[in-house]
Amino acid sequence: MALAGAVICYAAVETTVGRSRWVLCGFLFLATTLNYLDRQVLGILAPTMQRELGLDNAALGTLFSVFYYTYTLAQFAVGPVLDRVNLRMAYGLAVLLWSLVGALTSTARGFADLVAFRLGLGVAESANWPAAMRMVARVLPPGERALGNGIFTSGTSIGALIAPALTLWIAGAFGWRMAFLGVGALGMVWFAGWMSFSRRREFGDVWVARRGSVAGGLAYGELLRSARFWRVFAVTVLVNPCLYFLLNWLPAYFSQVWKLDGVTGLGFTLTVIYVGLDAGYLVCGAGVLALTRRGLEVAAARTCVFVAASFLLSAAAFVPFAQTARAATVMLVVANVGIGIWIAMYLTMAQEVSVRAVSTAAGLLGGSGSLAGGAAMWAVGQVTQRTGSFQWVFFAVGAVAVLAAVAGRAVAQENRVEPDGAEEETR
Repeated sequence: MALAGAVICYAAVETTVGRSRWVLCGFLFLATTLNYLDRQVLGILAPTMQRELGLDNAALGTLFSVFYYTYTLAQFAVGPVLDRVNLRMAYGLAVLLWSLVGALTSTARGFADLVAFRLGLGVAESANWPAAMRMVARVLPPGERALGNGIFTSGTSIGALIAPALTLWIAGAFGWRMAFLGVGALGMVWFAGWMSFSRRREFGDVWVARRGSVAGGLAYGELLRSARFWRVFAVTVLVNPCLYFLLNWLPAYFSQVWKLDGVTGLGFTLTVIYVGLDAGYLVCGAGVLALTRRGLEVAAARTCVFVAASFLLSAAAFVPFAQTARAATVMLVVANVGIGIWIAMYLTMAQEVSVRAVSTAAGLLGGSGSLAGGAAMWAVGQVTQRTGSFQWVFFAVGAVAVLAAVAGRAVAQENRVEPDGAEEETR
C-alpha cells in the first residue's frame, strides 16, 4: 500500500515536473511509512507481550516514554547537523539503523532489553523529520513544496493504517518476534533502493555540506528569540501527546476494555480508526485551499480549519461513555481526523518559523513535542495502572483540543508565508 501510494503520487505529477525530485519525495514517503511502522510494532503487540513477558501498564508506559525521551534529545542535536552535512548517506544510514534496531527487538527477553532497544530506536528515528523537511524545502520550489510535504507526511498515516494488520498477521502466523524482524527487514530493502537511486542524482546543497550556514548555536539563538517559535512550540507540546496516545495506547485500550484481539478484531478496528488519521491529513490541505479560493485570507482559512480540528479531536472526551466497542471506534475515528488535521497544520507552522535553518527549527520543535509526548506516555501508564481505567486520559485529550485551538489562533494572528523565491539567497 505504501509503495502504491508513492507510485500514484509520482504518476500524478510526472508530466509537469522533473522526475527525479518526485521520486525523491516517494523515497521520503516510504521512509516515513517505515518510521511509523517500526515505532508502532510494540504498541500493537503490547497485549501479547504483556502476557508473555509479564509487563503491566506502568512498564508499558515506561517503554513508550523512553523512546520519546531519546527521540527528543537526539532531535535537538541532529537538526543543526543535518543543516550542514551530506544528506544522501546520513539519511540512508539513519533509516538502516532504525530498521536494524527494530529487527533486533525480536531478541528481547524482558523489560530491560526492551528499554535498551527503545532507546536506540528513538535515537535512530530522530533524523527522519528534520532531514525530510530540509530536502523538500531545498529541492522543490516554493509553489511545489505543499505537495512534497503532503507526499512524505502521508507516510505517517499510511504507516499507522497498515501497521495493525501487517503486524498482527505476521505475529499470528509466525509469532510476535518475527513481526519485529519482518518489519525491520523492510527498511533494509529501502536502504538498497535509496543508495542506488541517490548515487545517480544530485540535488544541490542537499547533497553537500553547507559551510558557513546558520545552523548550530547561532540558529538556536535566533529561534529562541523568536516570538513565533514559542507560539508554534505551544502547539507542538499540546498536539503531539494526543497523537502519541492515539497511536500507542489504543491497542491496549481495546484489548483491556473491549477484549478485542487478532486481525479480524483488534486489527480491523485499529485500521478503521487510522483511516481517520489519513483523512485528516487530506482534509487539512484541501480545507485551507478551498477557503482561500473563496476569498478568505490564509490566516483566517487556517484558523477555521484548526478550530474544526479541535472540535473533532474533542470527541475523544466522550469515549468513556461508549456502550459498545463500535461506538468507541466511531468516536476515535472522528478524533483521529481531528489530530490528523492538527499535525498537518503544525508542520506548516513549523516550516515557516525559519527559512534559513529548516532542519534546526524542525528538530527543536519536534524534539520539544516528543518530550511532551514521552512524559504523557509515562503518565498514561501510571494513571491507567492505578485507576484501572482510561477515562481520565480521554477527558484530558478533549481538554487539550480546546487549548490547542487557543495556541493555534496566536500563531495564525502572526501569519507569515514567505513569497515565492524568498529562500533563494540562502541556497
